[in-house]
Amino acid sequence: MPEARLVFRNARLLDGENPPRDGVNLVVEGERIAQVSETPPQTGEGDRVVDLGGRTLMPGLVQCHFHTGFGPTPSGGAAPMLGLEASATYMGMIAVYNARIALDCGVTSIIASSNPAGLDVSLKEAILLGIAEGPRMLACTREFITSGEQADGTNRCWFMGIANHGLLRRLDGADAWRQATREELGRGADVVKVSIAHGHGADSVRDINYLTPEELNAVIETAHERGKKVRGHCPSRIGVIECARAGMDIIDHADRIDEAGIEAVIKADATVVPSMLWSERFLAFAESWDHTAAPLPIGDGFPEKIEDTMARLRRVREDFEYTKTMLSRMHEAGVRLVLGDDYGFPMMPHGDYVSEMELYVKLGIPALDVLRWGTRNGACAMGRGDELGLLAPGRLADLLVVAGDPSADISVLRSGVQMVVKGGVVLRDHLTAAAPAV
Repeated sequence: MPEARLVFRNARLLDGENPPRDGVNLVVEGERIAQVSETPPQTGEGDRVVDLGGRTLMPGLVQCHFHTGFGPTPSGGAAPMLGLEASATYMGMIAVYNARIALDCGVTSIIASSNPAGLDVSLKEAILLGIAEGPRMLACTREFITSGEQADGTNRCWFMGIANHGLLRRLDGADAWRQATREELGRGADVVKVSIAHGHGADSVRDINYLTPEELNAVIETAHERGKKVRGHCPSRIGVIECARAGMDIIDHADRIDEAGIEAVIKADATVVPSMLWSERFLAFAESWDHTAAPLPIGDGFPEKIEDTMARLRRVREDFEYTKTMLSRMHEAGVRLVLGDDYGFPMMPHGDYVSEMELYVKLGIPALDVLRWGTRNGACAMGRGDELGLLAPGRLADLLVVAGDPSADISVLRSGVQMVVKGGVVLRDHLTAAAPAV
């Protein structure tokens, strides 16, 4: 339960929209923010008063591409296809573990992205019931794919007759897409994940859309009729355009977005998740690999000559360099950009979220804008921009206390999160100088 009143004094306020303001006081009553003022508030018996001494007070972070079940497994990640690396029971434990890590890092809300066995719905319900501790979340379906595409694990695995496809659900035809959408949303999911095109990270982008217009419209219309969202693995130029025009809510990656794609995304009020850290980490790994000693272990499962591998990596590098040039263009044009990536792999574990922010700053995005992506924009992507992402009276009290100013040095978020509050409840408290209750 929320504390009676939580009173923060002498904060450097980063409200999620504006530059920092010093000497600000903020009062939490119940689960919401009651007051934000430079005038010291009156306090009473039972209030917890915390003098921040100039520490930063900011909204909780939102991760918008979160695979709850990605993490260390007894198999070392070996599986016939994604989502079968361990039993559903074990992966549920991983999901709870990742949710706790997210809170430790100041993430108070997540939009999930494709997981098997109803994992997201189960985690969301466990958090709501107080069985597990974690952020607010929008639960995702399995990843809907078409037959024979890059993500179809049955293309090459020796378990071609396997009935359990892990986090994938293979569909063909508008009726099948509509039925699957109805079924998985009926089971409690909030977001449908769709695989749109080849590429992003491990392989180069192909300018295609796997889905027919009828299939794409079927899933989006069915989800929207039920008040739910649709997201798509969408690195291709044509995929971005067609998905935005069809009304897709969240476009993942957008590696080859062009001016027409930017225009379509803005017109549709869609959200783009660049998730560029994976590409950077993959390229650092693959380009330093000794290809004469062993084949690169990340690919589509088909045998590949060294010269073909090197050509593939050159194309991936070209895609990444192109996306780097378009990141600033999207930002300048007013595309809603947010944070989130494929965390849970050894070279990019859960908890490494600040590295993505640092990458965007390195690419020329001001730290304050990256913070907006991770707070205000993320809340809007969730459909909760009226309640989350900004520190203002009436808003839900999801907030962080941070040692240092992340708008000046975003890296302070790596170790500087000293308090995490979600809905007025203090879930993490590492402040050593907090004043006692009055």
